[in-house]
Amino acid sequence: MSRKDINTLIKLSRKLGESICDKGTFEERQSKYLIMKWKYKGNVFAHKFPGSSKTSSINHQYSQMRKNLRANSLEPPSEFTTKFMGSVEQQELLEELWVHLGTDDEGETPYGGDVDKRTNF
Repeated sequence: MSRKDINTLIKLSRKLGESICDKGTFEERQSKYLIMKWKYKGNVFAHKFPGSSKTSSINHQYSQMRKNLRANSLEPPSEFTTKFMGSVEQQELLEELWVHLGTDDEGETPYGGDVDKRTNF
């Protein structure tokens, strides 16, 4: 796992969450892990990032983030259709996060990331 990749993921997630969350619902807790949590249109978004001493597959982190975003109807933006009805700035933040996350096998994300698609279990 690249610490730089995780830090970028944290930064992008924080910017998006603070921008789109239901008023007063954004929170972060740091213990063994960094837990980021907010509500978007009444639905809870939560993601657990590994602690600094914890080793975790970057692919696993990216996969979990994609699942968490999709669970809250925050799919990758499309030129033609999107369920996300935020501002242009919020749309750009969501797109920036998806570009960083790259491609996955589940939703055929249209963005090509350089994430190794092999599973490391």
